[in-house]
Amino acid sequence: MAAKKKTAPEAYYKELVPVLLMKDNSRYKDAVTVTVNGVNYQIQRGVSVMVPRNVALVLERSHKQELAAEEYLESLKG
Repeated sequence: MAAKKKTAPEAYYKELVPVLLMKDNSRYKDAVTVTVNGVNYQIQRGVSVMVPRNVALVLERSHKQELAAEEYLESLKG
């Protein structure tokens, strides 16, 4: 059986890209686990690592959601 040829969008999302997650000694000290399509990725903080682009996009969208939630909470305070 022939190997499945990757389509252009599939290859784009599988391409490895660098990610660097902030690390401190309180809230942001543990590794981050990301699950994409049933595959788990554990990403170490404070070190540049290569991950598939779809994982990097999940991290980016998650960060944007955190910022939006913080902004909303601030707006409720008046």
